[in-house]
Amino acid sequence: MNEMRKTGRVFDRCQLVIKVQKPGGAGPSYGLPRYGHTTDFSAGGMRIVLGEDVPPGATVKLVLVLLEPPAIFEHVGVVRWSKLAADGRKYFIGVELTASTPAMRQAWLRMLAERYPNNEADKRAQPFAKDADSIW
Repeated sequence: MNEMRKTGRVFDRCQLVIKVQKPGGAGPSYGLPRYGHTTDFSAGGMRIVLGEDVPPGATVKLVLVLLEPPAIFEHVGVVRWSKLAADGRKYFIGVELTASTPAMRQAWLRMLAERYPNNEADKRAQPFAKDADSIW
């Protein structure tokens, strides 16, 4: 898989809720919310782990919960790829963030800059990043 990320990523496990949107974004979400966590994220996207697949091209609403210090971020994104994990029970899913309110986008970028200056987390976690089949 070719690296598409234009900015550095940080490796942090954060809880999230994901809702798959109906095509065109009209009406309520499909099914129940799904719960998972991040393995890494950047200014423009994130890799998440879920117990079920979400197909590439699906539009999703994400609510990301950071615990220390507490913060909640809401984003809309598009699933770009999905891969069954080595354990055969979970899925890695790559989401590109495509829509957020301007205030949410600014808060997201500010959080990244404050918590992860100079992407030090990116440098420390590179061995983990190369292991696409690993799961926390």
